[in-house]
Amino acid sequence: MEEKRLDENRHLRTQLDKLLKEARRNEHTQTSFDDFAFSVVAAQGPKELFKLILDTQKKFRIDAILLCLVDRFHEVERLLTESYQRHYPGLSFIDTDTSNLLISDLPDRPILGSRFLAKYDWLINIENTTRYKSAALLPLKRGTETIGIQLLLSKNASRYTEGDGTVFLHKLSAMIAISIENCINRQRTLELGYQDGLTHAYNRRYFDERLTNEISRCLRNNTDLVCLFLDVDHFKQVNDIYGHQAGDAVLIHLVSLMTDQVRASDIVTRYGGEEFAILLPDTGLQLAHEVAERIRKNVEIQALVVNNKALKITVSIGMASLSQIKYYPGSTNAKASKQIPDNFDKRLLENADQALYQAKQTGRNQVVIKRMAINQA
Repeated sequence: MEEKRLDENRHLRTQLDKLLKEARRNEHTQTSFDDFAFSVVAAQGPKELFKLILDTQKKFRIDAILLCLVDRFHEVERLLTESYQRHYPGLSFIDTDTSNLLISDLPDRPILGSRFLAKYDWLINIENTTRYKSAALLPLKRGTETIGIQLLLSKNASRYTEGDGTVFLHKLSAMIAISIENCINRQRTLELGYQDGLTHAYNRRYFDERLTNEISRCLRNNTDLVCLFLDVDHFKQVNDIYGHQAGDAVLIHLVSLMTDQVRASDIVTRYGGEEFAILLPDTGLQLAHEVAERIRKNVEIQALVVNNKALKITVSIGMASLSQIKYYPGSTNAKASKQIPDNFDKRLLENADQALYQAKQTGRNQVVIKRMAINQA
């Protein structure tokens, strides 16, 4: 009888030890979650936020973390990535123009298991879905709107089972969604400081920062970059004859026309007065020339009505490319010389400015490409 009671006590102690260990483990998990949630909410920018969201595999025993954000107005990717000019592994973007039906098919709450992987492989572009045995799909929602999706992938089939921990994951997805939305809004606010107050084009400060970043990125990716300098012809006469308000209207009208002809990723800048600069990343001279000609023609044919009178303006455009200054002019072997001048940003602007000067000196209302002679042995 005594031995039976001892066995029962040992059994109870074993069960109690298991419960205590499980309680400690749950407490540790909850503490880790709280720390992670507070860190995500406190993230000061996209770089810190994405590092927290995408680089926590070891901490949470996850083999891969993927994040896809909905880019409804083609601005989210630009706002969250262009300032840092880097690629975040596991991060992708989808737009409603091409994926609206697929986005509307996303679940409202987290789902776990493995059966849904084949259904949603389009979303994250998983190359081999059989590599992962279980996953958790977390819809990131703000109100009724889905702003993204996060996928936690595991090679362990028992890591995520259906109906396991969905309340915990639902809270996690809500915290991440709030943090991403806050980060986007913060970037929008910061961007206001980079805008010209009159035309809402980017200002000179923003242009200077982006120029350095874009040159570095294009050099790394071995792509070209074209800079356009654009000046309103006889702008002083517009101010003298029609008044400065008409001059302001001309500049606003011009920015609208330019923005319509370039991509969202291009940088339209009020460089100073009636002079504008446009950066066309990942663009060669031929395509850039077509863009410049479209801008010039649209400005010429689309008159601006001022005091019931049609005011026609024209612009002169000078353009130069990064590829033109990859080699030192005068090099004995231009093809072999791959040294990049320390002042290539300054030289790019000088080349575009010289081309603009030529356009204005030789008749205005035209596009001129800076030509550079390279001596070869």
